[in-house]
Amino acid sequence: MKGKDTLIPELTRVASSMMQGSLSQIARRCGDPACACFRDPARRHGPHLYWNFRHQGRLVSVYVPAAQTAALRQAHAAWLRFLELGTQISARNRQPFLQQLQREKKKKKKKKKAPSARPGREAKP
Repeated sequence: MKGKDTLIPELTRVASSMMQGSLSQIARRCGDPACACFRDPARRHGPHLYWNFRHQGRLVSVYVPAAQTAALRQAHAAWLRFLELGTQISARNRQPFLQQLQREKKKKKKKKKAPSARPGREAKP
């Protein structure tokens, strides 16, 4: 497993080209009753690539021209790698925090177990 110091430069590299969202391919019917796609679903036009993402709380779907398909697929792959790297870094950051919580929990338990004399009462022999 790579160390955090190795992951951060790669995270920075993929961040420069990433584009958040998802990709979908859709075959469509053109609507022309004379076209074969109108009668036969197997002869629909496409598949056409669409890039889907959220902007200001709304889902946006953008048609991707064939000439831009490769570039968008690379940007999407960079986004997926960015998520993967971010998850790995987060796991490494989380581990020391969880360990600290565990140490504090053990200290609390030790304090509770230690016998303490109550004010106004004598300790029994």
